[in-house]
Amino acid sequence: MISPQLFVSVIVPFYNAEIYIKKCLDVLHNQDFEKSFEVIMIDDGSTDKSLNIIKAYNYPGLQLYSLPKNSGPGAARNVGLKKAKGEYIFLLDVDDAIDPDTLTLLYNVANKTDCDLVFSDFKKVENSINLRDNFFNYSEDKTFNSIELMEGMRQQIHFNSLGAHGLFGINGRLIKRSIIIDNNLLFEEKLRYLEDDTFAWDFLSFVRSARYIRKQLYTYNVYLNTVSAVAAGLSKGFPMLYFKLAIKHVKNSLKQRNFSNRDTEILVDQALIFYIICTLVSYSRSMYLGKVNFEYGIKCRRKIIDEIISDPDVKKAIKNYSCLKGESQWIPRAIAWRSRRLLEFACNRRSDKLTRRV
Repeated sequence: MISPQLFVSVIVPFYNAEIYIKKCLDVLHNQDFEKSFEVIMIDDGSTDKSLNIIKAYNYPGLQLYSLPKNSGPGAARNVGLKKAKGEYIFLLDVDDAIDPDTLTLLYNVANKTDCDLVFSDFKKVENSINLRDNFFNYSEDKTFNSIELMEGMRQQIHFNSLGAHGLFGINGRLIKRSIIIDNNLLFEEKLRYLEDDTFAWDFLSFVRSARYIRKQLYTYNVYLNTVSAVAAGLSKGFPMLYFKLAIKHVKNSLKQRNFSNRDTEILVDQALIFYIICTLVSYSRSMYLGKVNFEYGIKCRRKIIDEIISDPDVKKAIKNYSCLKGESQWIPRAIAWRSRRLLEFACNRRSDKLTRRV
């Protein structure tokens, strides 16, 4: 007997998500997508009632897998990628949401244009308010050919104008599964931070064309008082080895896209410093928001900083670094001068400013 074709595989990793599970399942159950799709949920070693809630929901055809211990979102997503059978992959975080017509709109475009990637815009909701109301990444629906994808890679490193939710995001988009299978793409399980970026660099290496739909179909929910996966991941430590692992993906992607050796060198150096600054500021903000114990956070951050300022690759890369628009210039200066005290002060000042703005 031939199995019916699956058009989309929705992959949802979760960890201790009992307060979000039912809403997530409701969102998926209420999709108006008329074609067949599967939902794969992966428990990343939860210790709460998440599994019981899923089993009691009685979602027909839902696949549920469990990791023996908490291993991070990359490991959980990899289980989903290996089990998926759909023509396209769709990644969803358990505490986020999508509009009822999301899969329909995205798949119709993918099917009509035979493109490898389709993504929409997003809402950013805090206390029931969309912080991006009437704000869009692009002025109209957009097609990305190979040249425009390469330009998007440059912008991601030099400007990061759209952050992780534009061309380089992983959630809320259809990714042709054949790209993942043919090129053996998986998330870096060692990383609990930057694993999204590295995977995006990997699959964008092989995307022929991409489409953007100017609708806010995906909802990122912001919980200021909840410990984020980023904060939890960085608290476990983030040695220079991890930064270099992430940069290896960037370099391989640029080579796959046939960037020149000189351009690749400059962009890789830019990306290394950019990732370092993002990591330090993100973790510092978590400290200021109370998501990480401040004294413990200082120790963890200091360990990261000590490796950064003593690393020869960082010393080389900082010479090629171009400050981003609106960025604190004192953080890259402190890295260049190899001053731990100044770098800590600059991160604290930047984080305090960003926290007050929020």
